Amino acid sequence: MRTRLVSGVAAVLVLCAAPAAQALPGTHAPAISTYDTRASSVVLAYRHGSGSGGPFNTFSYNANFTSTTGKLSAQFGIHYVNYAPSEGDSTAHGVGASGVGLFVFPVAGRYDDGVPKAALSFDVGVVPTAYISGQRNFLTLPLVLGFGVPLSPARQLTFTPWIEVAPSVNLDTVFRSADIKPDPNSVTIDPKTGTVSLSQSAIEAAVKKGVTVDAGVSVPMRVGLETAIHLGESADFNIYTSLHTLGGGFSGSSVFTLGAGLVFRWDDIVPAVLPVERRLDREGCDAIEGRFRTCPNSRQWLSPEQKSRLAPSDSAPATAPIPPAVGAPSAPAVPPSPAVPAAPAAKPAPAPTPAPTAPATAPAPAAPPSAAFPG
Repeated sequence: MRTRLVSGVAAVLVLCAAPAAQALPGTHAPAISTYDTRASSVVLAYRHGSGSGGPFNTFSYNANFTSTTGKLSAQFGIHYVNYAPSEGDSTAHGVGASGVGLFVFPVAGRYDDGVPKAALSFDVGVVPTAYISGQRNFLTLPLVLGFGVPLSPARQLTFTPWIEVAPSVNLDTVFRSADIKPDPNSVTIDPKTGTVSLSQSAIEAAVKKGVTVDAGVSVPMRVGLETAIHLGESADFNIYTSLHTLGGGFSGSSVFTLGAGLVFRWDDIVPAVLPVERRLDREGCDAIEGRFRTCPNSRQWLSPEQKSRLAPSDSAPATAPIPPAVGAPSAPAVPPSPAVPAAPAAKPAPAPTPAPTAPATAPAPAAPPSAAFPG
């Protein structure tokens, strides 16, 4: 019985004596894939980090969607990351996802292809990243806040220095040694092989006391430079460099990152960033008609035929006669109302009173219309 008890305690201590893992803030995946917001694009990138903390490798795929103004880019990415600590632990493999909104505001005009000569950029988003290995299992949840200044000395080249602050919540699974007194009946020793077996209750007790989850908050920071070579309106070649540390602020082991990426624009450059003459080159009749239908003035638009029917003709009198109402009894009185007697009045006449006054007092319903016109 004593042998079994000693063997059981030894097995539990071996289980709980694994090296303690520590969450490393600043190990999250990259947030921004490109500072070019002229058109929607996809980005394939690779980054390698080296430093006193150990090598990092990041493979990224980003899908970016640009607004019609060309100033907002919603960037969504998935990343594979691995980290080999310099202490000799096994390589930690991880996966990260990013969702970031990037705003770029030009302050010095644009080139003919829409590239801003100088701009200010702001980005905000989240980049949760989890690492899993035999000794290291942790999760970091950063809120990324970034600021950059894209500068283009030529339309083919853009330099963007940037800085990033990432308040992070870090969750870490920690293994600690614990004093556990297992039930002798829960320990089984095979006399032939010497294998020690623990019951499920003994393992649960060991895990409950020896394994804990620690949570911490830190604010890691990063600085870097992105160089974009514009190969045309459909593709860019990006070079990434950055410097950050594995800890809050700029404390901890430093890591220098160098990488490259290809940007493929799967959509046309938005017309809002192009000059007027180039913007009209991309416009078709269907696009113009579609935008015109959404204009409020389109409801008042008349075709040339409609305008010709509504426009008054040159031969029409200045005052058109008002037709009588249907079924009105005074319909025969229409002939005396025209200004026919006024025509003789226009001629010089010695009598001060015009002649048409006499017919107007005695209308003749049965008389033909020609009777209203004298001789």
